[in-house]
Amino acid sequence: MEIEKLFDKGQRILILSHHNADIDAVGASIALYEYLDSEADLAVPDSVSKGAKDLAGGYEFLKNPGLENYDLLVIVDCPSKEQLKPLDIETFKGKKVLIDHHSPGNLADIVDTDYTDPHARSTSELVYELLGDNWEPTKEAARALICGIVADTSHLKLAGKKQFKYISELLPDSGSEYSEILSVLSTPIDRSERIARIKAASRIEGYNINDSIVVFSYVGSFEAASARSLIRLGADVAIVFSPRDNEMRVSGRCRREMTEKLHLGEDVFSKVEDVLEGSAGGHDAAASGNGKNTDFGEVKEEMLKTMEEVLGGDREKL
Repeated sequence: MEIEKLFDKGQRILILSHHNADIDAVGASIALYEYLDSEADLAVPDSVSKGAKDLAGGYEFLKNPGLENYDLLVIVDCPSKEQLKPLDIETFKGKKVLIDHHSPGNLADIVDTDYTDPHARSTSELVYELLGDNWEPTKEAARALICGIVADTSHLKLAGKKQFKYISELLPDSGSEYSEILSVLSTPIDRSERIARIKAASRIEGYNINDSIVVFSYVGSFEAASARSLIRLGADVAIVFSPRDNEMRVSGRCRREMTEKLHLGEDVFSKVEDVLEGSAGGHDAAASGNGKNTDFGEVKEEMLKTMEEVLGGDREKL
């Protein structure tokens, strides 16, 4: 895709990422904003995540803007329309472009143009690839893209040759040392998140499936952080539900070595979209979903059946 063909002179452009936008989403958004020389608006549904607020500082991210004010909508780092609620992009009459590194969800079916690659480690690297020959990154854009790549590769633990190459190319433009990048990504865990992690651990329901430890839990918020903490506690697969008034959010993580046996996004989450009554998917080691079914016991049972098939064994309660 030739990036310059997407942006016609005089267009009113909105760069939009998912709710509770993470560092990769914010980094990719800032880079596009800088490429457009600030001739666009940045937006999120509801909020920017706590971890991304330092990176977003100095930029205005509109909360739930009126889509009727724009001609072009550029959606970054988001596979499903449910992750953009309360915004309803199906009613948007202008052109819609999607740039994302997750397994394709229902957004891919309703956009006009998509640049997606589920094998990429971050949306920030996809933006860098799109813009690479068309610009000279500003310090802010280079720094934002590095932060996005580093964050979504778990501080480079999951990085490959390509990600190291891109970071080495961007660092001189960023005017930063790598230690300064890490300081942006280092956010103290606040008390409410620590409480959520402890509650998730206290509510564990665990199973053994063919020598793999699979655990489920539920919290009121911080479901992704809680799932990560359960992996560090010893689980091979951790899935945490967060039931709300009219919505269920669910987040899952698994150990890197488990991805040789199971793709969390494709083998588990994408298979429960119907019972979840929403959308779900993700990467091999990280996935998420949103839906209207707030009965997490029903969704959990469907996930267990799927994992029994993939892992080749019956569940045993721990």
